[in-house]
Amino acid sequence: MISVSRRMSASGDPLDALPSAVLADVLGRVADAGDIAACRLASRALFSASYQCPRVRLCAADRARSRLEGRGGGGGGSPSFRATVGNLASLLGSHLWSLALDAADGQGSPDDAMWVEEGEFDEADDLHLTSGEAVAAWAATSAGPVLREVEIADFWPQACWRKAEALPLISHFCPSLVKLGLRKAWLSVDGLEKMPNLTHLTLEFIRLDDENLDKLNECFPCLHTLNLIGVGGLKDPKVHLPQLKTCRWEVSNIPGSLAVHAPNLVFLDLKCVRPDRLILDTPSLSTMKLTIDKLGATVQVDGLVSLINVHIESLDLSSLFPVFIDNRAISTLELELPDSASQYELLQEVNHPDYLLRTLASISEVKLAPRFSSELIRCLALCRDNQFRSSLKKLLIHIPPSDCTFQLLPLFQICAPFCKVTVLFHADSSDDIRQAAMPIWIESFPEIRWQWGPWK
Repeated sequence: MISVSRRMSASGDPLDALPSAVLADVLGRVADAGDIAACRLASRALFSASYQCPRVRLCAADRARSRLEGRGGGGGGSPSFRATVGNLASLLGSHLWSLALDAADGQGSPDDAMWVEEGEFDEADDLHLTSGEAVAAWAATSAGPVLREVEIADFWPQACWRKAEALPLISHFCPSLVKLGLRKAWLSVDGLEKMPNLTHLTLEFIRLDDENLDKLNECFPCLHTLNLIGVGGLKDPKVHLPQLKTCRWEVSNIPGSLAVHAPNLVFLDLKCVRPDRLILDTPSLSTMKLTIDKLGATVQVDGLVSLINVHIESLDLSSLFPVFIDNRAISTLELELPDSASQYELLQEVNHPDYLLRTLASISEVKLAPRFSSELIRCLALCRDNQFRSSLKKLLIHIPPSDCTFQLLPLFQICAPFCKVTVLFHADSSDDIRQAAMPIWIESFPEIRWQWGPWK
């Protein structure tokens, strides 16, 4: 890109004719600040526009990798990463509305946040990007009040063992912030101020000193989107956000209870182990994805009056179906099993495959994911009664790479007339299996609209 721009400059830089605001927006879409610096050298027009760049991404992966490999992170006397961020924020000032900082380099996991062995952490703080000093370096500049988006991925060996003040400082210096994402850190909420403009919050691989999420609910009251991915340190967390519409919550530990009170929530993706108590007060919820080991003894889900789309990944179907499927107007159901699930365990859960087929027949659209499809097919030979009314209009099933296609007949018998059935054969399935099965299915069920495809 640089050589091309230099050739253009020799014959008159065509970029000079473009408004600086347009060039600044183009530079803001460049992946990294290092590439922006190269563009500055390539064109006087780009050099001038770079002072108005609205979006900047700074990546410290090379420095992080050097520290992990024992070579140190100083880079031969190069300026510290934190100082570079502060200088850049001061330079761009009120033009900067999006800042992304990345020193993670793929290190760290949510389950590590509570357990750090001696020798696994780094005593230095040059890449500790959620510390008070690091945040103040850019947030306390003229860019702080106008920033609308901030994303920080911290360097795990420096961040996991000491509490950071990123949240309180960002709430103080960045009142216009709309979107905030923080990854791989231990975060304090002491001094956290209310942020009424914040609508999107992502905390990923975080240890959070807010065990019941009381401070989060109080200080981020206008959130529309909340992502809590592997957030540790929670005891009895409760999400209570009146304007929340989308929530993705992957619980890394085993809290005593989980509660979501959100009257406007329409999408929930919840992954947990076995909470003793689950409360969903979400009357507008229409789509739910639930990955769970075991449903607890206490479940309060009276607020699911709008639920129509359900995705379940679990073996605890005998508990989940009565709560989330039976006697509800579910139109789309997707089922998957954990990696460790077996045919015997599935039979134990549903008591008999006839019950499972009857449940599937009550749904308009059913998607059976690969592991569920494989174990279900092995159970279908035990079916005795499939003479019941069916509402099934769409069915998708994954066929494993084995000769078991004849066992699928009980499943196809519950399809309503003119049902659309999509059969995906595993890429390792032989052509003989496909060619033998497809004519039998078509002849046995002529009213079904068939569609074929592969999966891996």
